[in-house]
Amino acid sequence: MSRSISISLTLFHIILGFAIAQNRESSFYFGLVIISFAIIQILYTRNANDEACYWAAYVVGLEILLRMTGGSLVWEAGKYAVIFILIIGQVVEGLRKPYPVAILIYGFLLLPSLAVTDFPDFLHFRRDVSFNLSGPLTLIISAIYFYRRPYSSISFFRIMKTMVWPMISVVTYLFLVTPELTEIEYGTQSNFQASAGFGPNQISIMMGLGILLIGASLYYRKSITGFIAGDILLLLIFIIRGLVTFSRGGMIGGVVALTLLVVLNVLFGRKIWSVSKTFIYSLAGLIIFLLTWNYVNDVSENRLQYRYQGINYRTGVQKDITSGRLLILGHELELFRQNPILGIGPGMVREVAIKGKGIANTHSEYSRTLAEHGIFGVGALLILLLFPLRYILNHNREMYPILFSILFIVFFTMFHSAMRLAMPGFLYGLVFISALGKKLPLQKNLR
Repeated sequence: MSRSISISLTLFHIILGFAIAQNRESSFYFGLVIISFAIIQILYTRNANDEACYWAAYVVGLEILLRMTGGSLVWEAGKYAVIFILIIGQVVEGLRKPYPVAILIYGFLLLPSLAVTDFPDFLHFRRDVSFNLSGPLTLIISAIYFYRRPYSSISFFRIMKTMVWPMISVVTYLFLVTPELTEIEYGTQSNFQASAGFGPNQISIMMGLGILLIGASLYYRKSITGFIAGDILLLLIFIIRGLVTFSRGGMIGGVVALTLLVVLNVLFGRKIWSVSKTFIYSLAGLIIFLLTWNYVNDVSENRLQYRYQGINYRTGVQKDITSGRLLILGHELELFRQNPILGIGPGMVREVAIKGKGIANTHSEYSRTLAEHGIFGVGALLILLLFPLRYILNHNREMYPILFSILFIVFFTMFHSAMRLAMPGFLYGLVFISALGKKLPLQKNLR
């Protein structure tokens, strides 16, 4: 992709963020146009150039913008769109390739518990089952689509760029509609004011993903904006917007995943940089992050530090550093102990919590799966965790850095935020690509 196209797309998404900030309703029409055009192009070309993959990746990056501006017809529209786009691409191209049998088994293991669901009405059934199973369905369809599908390094990084561009609109929108950082009221909880009234957890997840994707592009010498300086500036913006949400999971996931990529590349990959240069640039990256951290911490009067330490800034007393997630985890494990065979049924964790006036929303895909699917959930989790590890380890060692870093951010996101977004399901499927390190070695094609 030429520099001029990268520059043009970056500017377009800055303008898009500005336009939606002026008129929130326009996000609905933009989303409708994007999905409609994607379907038309995939049908017209019969997915000859893997259009389904790129449009699905774009929707993954766009989902958060549509949600936070009311641009989605239904809450799970992003997942539905990714599922629909990938299915259409798979069907119309007529490509004969093997299916990931283990992932199909994973899907079937989630079905028996439907027999024990007990919702008060169909609306609750549709909402809660969709909320909890649309994520696994996204994962299944994505894995089927990408399984052993060959990609070159150029195509792979184009997928990464495609996810980042709509996120540029997100940070543009946030800068325009939220108060100045110095005017935001900071506590030691997730900050809705800094995320335009939308869920800070989801904003943080996407900023963390952006840190991984932009950082990886810089490391592999692939520019997203068209200029290295522009990419560094974009990385700084993503770090700042992620930190001010005061939602820790997404930021920790992104930073650790990027660190993992660099470390594994030094150990297993063909050297992009010499070890000495890798150390120097990593040190420079660390300094940039610490300066950014100190800036946000100063603006928030040290409350960012208190937040990550789990300290109440008013009393100085250590509180639950997990923000109640251990309580949720214990609640769901107890439900599993009480219902070990079929569980309590998909979506029923929320219903049980509401009736008991407890915690309404799950945060971990792992404990939710156990509570709602019982012993079948145990089997599903084993497949979910072990199958991609086995697949990656059977590939060329030079692929370890990028695939393991992606898999880490997927698993970590599922741990602290379940599958609320389309992102973890889509990226989970992406690790099953093929030929990246064989026909077209990743590092060799980045020069």
